[in-house]
Amino acid sequence: MDSATSTIHHLPDAILTEILARLPLRSISRLKSVSKTLKATLESVYFRRLFVSLHKDSSSSWSLCSHRGKKLIGFHGCKTWDLPKSLGSFISVPLGFKFKASSNGLVLIERYDHDCSYVGNPVLQQWVKIPQLPCGYCGMLGLVTRVDEDGVVLGFKVVRIASSVMRNDHASYTLNMFVYSSETGIWTSKILQCPHLITGYGARATNLNGTIYFVTLHVPGVVLAHDFYSDSDQFMFVHLPEHSNHSNNGGVDGALTTSGGFVMYVKSLVQKRGTVLKVWRLNNDESWQLLCEINGSFVPIAMHPFDSDIVYLWHQKSPHHLVSCNFFDKLVSCNLRTETLIDPAREYDGVFYMNLSGFEEYMDEIGSSRASDWNYGALNGLFQSVLPRWMEPVPRPPQVEMIYTTSLPSYVACCLTEQEEKEE
Repeated sequence: MDSATSTIHHLPDAILTEILARLPLRSISRLKSVSKTLKATLESVYFRRLFVSLHKDSSSSWSLCSHRGKKLIGFHGCKTWDLPKSLGSFISVPLGFKFKASSNGLVLIERYDHDCSYVGNPVLQQWVKIPQLPCGYCGMLGLVTRVDEDGVVLGFKVVRIASSVMRNDHASYTLNMFVYSSETGIWTSKILQCPHLITGYGARATNLNGTIYFVTLHVPGVVLAHDFYSDSDQFMFVHLPEHSNHSNNGGVDGALTTSGGFVMYVKSLVQKRGTVLKVWRLNNDESWQLLCEINGSFVPIAMHPFDSDIVYLWHQKSPHHLVSCNFFDKLVSCNLRTETLIDPAREYDGVFYMNLSGFEEYMDEIGSSRASDWNYGALNGLFQSVLPRWMEPVPRPPQVEMIYTTSLPSYVACCLTEQEEKEE
């Protein structure tokens, strides 16, 4: 027994708990292997709540990646996790797969042919394979998670759309959804009533607190939402702000994202005085609150996941292209500061980074389509992954195997090889 381990065993329990709760999660994870007694202490509800309380003012690691896994923006090295590298560096997308969604530290990836998908925590290197649906292909809608008051992930659901049936002479539709639950490990059918036909997704679905939000191409100007942890069988719908303006006055479609615990809507409008980018927040009463107006032809890239005062924008004429704006949660007209980094004081306990060359490549890809699609596609083609403030294993029922692997691409490749050998 080394001196450090000996010291741990001889400290009074109360003092030991106070000391350990001040360590980052990476260190706490390693200490679980010291003894069964210490492991029980570190996994207790009391210790978890003490840790969350002591680290409440510390930032958490987050990353913004393309659907192919390229790291673009991120923050790491915080006191909560103390990651030695960016969160995006832990996420490796297997060949033939792409990101589909993320929620509270879990990510969902799916093969391009839709017959294989995984949900996992890349930092913990834990994955669960989602079983195929017996009925064949169904469109992927997204991933939602259930958390407790401390932000601990208790479960997740994967949601697919199977079919829709018209009701009341186009007045409403019945949707047949399939939902995979980590609590049962199986797919179940859920019938939902919707006032609009869902034929395509005008924006990648975003999720918050168990609810999936998205817009549909069939009915522009409307956000559809449903809480998949509720007993409701109805889709909620909210009209987007100033939809008539950008429909009739040459405006460009916007995008949904989340920041600071709210759903956000970012949109560019072409007006007589020039192009204006606006940012709205969806309040709890389903009203939209205008937070910011930014003059200039900017493409919205992302919003800071915790600080809704910060938006990241792309500007072709800027020397650095990627710029940021702080608008301090009130309605102001902002002139952007051209800079490569935001005020470092906003990320005081870690390392903030931007992959400018990666952004240039990504924006070139987006810009190959119609110019009016830029604002529409840039933000929606990116995936924001945020680690929770406490670490728990990926939720799963006892009969579902947990996959432990340092490289999901290697694991998937080995599985494919074994499958091909069996077929031969």
